[in-house]
Amino acid sequence: MTVLAPNQTQLGSIPPMSLGRVIGAYLSDAKFESLRLLRTPAFSIPILAMPVLFYSFFGVLLNGGGHRPPGFADMMFVGWTVYGVMGPGLFGFGILVAVERNQGLLTFKRALPMPTGSYLAAKLMMAYVFAIVVMAILVAVALTLGHVTLNPQRLFTVAAVMSLGVIPACAIGLAIGAWAPASSAGAFANIIYLGMAFLSGLFFPLTGFLHDIRVIWPTYHLVQLARAAAGMPTEGSLAGHAGVLAALSAALLLMASRRLARRG
Repeated sequence: MTVLAPNQTQLGSIPPMSLGRVIGAYLSDAKFESLRLLRTPAFSIPILAMPVLFYSFFGVLLNGGGHRPPGFADMMFVGWTVYGVMGPGLFGFGILVAVERNQGLLTFKRALPMPTGSYLAAKLMMAYVFAIVVMAILVAVALTLGHVTLNPQRLFTVAAVMSLGVIPACAIGLAIGAWAPASSAGAFANIIYLGMAFLSGLFFPLTGFLHDIRVIWPTYHLVQLARAAAGMPTEGSLAGHAGVLAALSAALLLMASRRLARRG
């Protein structure tokens, strides 16, 4: 029996997916990606628990029952929100993309009838969901134990603004996942994660050379936006900080996406 290949007319007769089905495909991918990682303790426990444990220790226990200088508790809360929101993006993209690229999963997904960009969009939405959960837990700890002077509205404003900080974190993580080998992606992600946290002045003021170069770190610009949301003093222009983060995110996403498209 002779099998005829479909001609151009037959291919052209296949109707495109409706907008509703496309949106449903994106949401389904995001749902299953979030459930998969939520059921992976090696990923979910560090991402959800570590920022809360660190904040509880450094921002609550070491606060001495609120006897630190005025504003200390608020500064610690703002700093740990930035730290917490960076984790899902860095590790959700940095390690997972590198591992899946090494396994050939990205090449396999190109052959599947799925919308363009669904893979990256699902991971972005997963990171956003994890970031919201982290922010909610940090706000709950701040309201009950943190000795913060910010009112609940300010706390939720900081959490809402910082949940958007997952976007530059995802861009950095995608760059790690696109270039780093699977065996070392975790090390790169941890070094960058801790380096940005402590070298941008999230938790304590910097002096000298480190103070002069702190503007090169995305976390510096994120913490300025967080402090503005909390009504605290800030440095520089808020539009400038947002512009730096947007430009960095766009550049890294573009470069990493092009590399993944070429090499998978």
